[in-house]
Amino acid sequence: MDYRKYRAGFVEKLACAAVGAGAAGMAAWLFYRSVWGMLLFPAAYLVCVKKYCALQKEKRKEQLLMEFKDAMQSASAALLAGYSVENAWRETEKELLELHGEKGLMAAEVRWMNEGVRMNEPLERLLLEFAARSGCEEIESFAEVFAFAKRSGGDFVRIMQTTVQKLAGRIEVEREVATVLAGKRLEGRIMEIMPLAILAYLQVASGEFLDALYGSAFGVAVMSIAFCCYLAAIKWSEHILDIQI
Repeated sequence: MDYRKYRAGFVEKLACAAVGAGAAGMAAWLFYRSVWGMLLFPAAYLVCVKKYCALQKEKRKEQLLMEFKDAMQSASAALLAGYSVENAWRETEKELLELHGEKGLMAAEVRWMNEGVRMNEPLERLLLEFAARSGCEEIESFAEVFAFAKRSGGDFVRIMQTTVQKLAGRIEVEREVATVLAGKRLEGRIMEIMPLAILAYLQVASGEFLDALYGSAFGVAVMSIAFCCYLAAIKWSEHILDIQI
């Protein structure tokens, strides 16, 4: 599995199409009061799929990092118990299956590495291949240090414990940042909905008040500019709250 990419399934694409159709229909009614506004559907669908895939990819990355931390803890404990590196990896597979089950991401990866080792492939090369697919800087750094230590005879236990400490620190910081930003994200969602709610209220309560903005080239131009400004404001808000650790 290439964790740097996420490919939506058929059902997921159908759900995105439904959301995109709803968004395009809302925009057609509020900003253009015309069925021609549904021409926005392809763009709305593509944006929805892109955002959904990005969200799922980020969730999968977080899950992978959490399970990788568990794998490092299990492997370091096995090494302290006197196992060789390869045997410690087999013990790690058993631990991950108990912790996360058959659907665990790291359990599948460690199983793949163990099968490669049985075929006489070097563990460090398999780990480097996994790190390249993971798209996680911490895993890539660990794999490079592990490969160097494997060739020169380094302290694997210390390397794994250091990796666990760094991952635990990053996960804790990310949780703290997410807690702090939760309120701001909610405020942002409310601010995004308010212009649409006001426009919908005016459409229902005083539709004739907005008649000048519909059915003419000037009105379409004004509403198009307003729509673009609204989308730009949403994009700006998301950019401000997108804090990378």
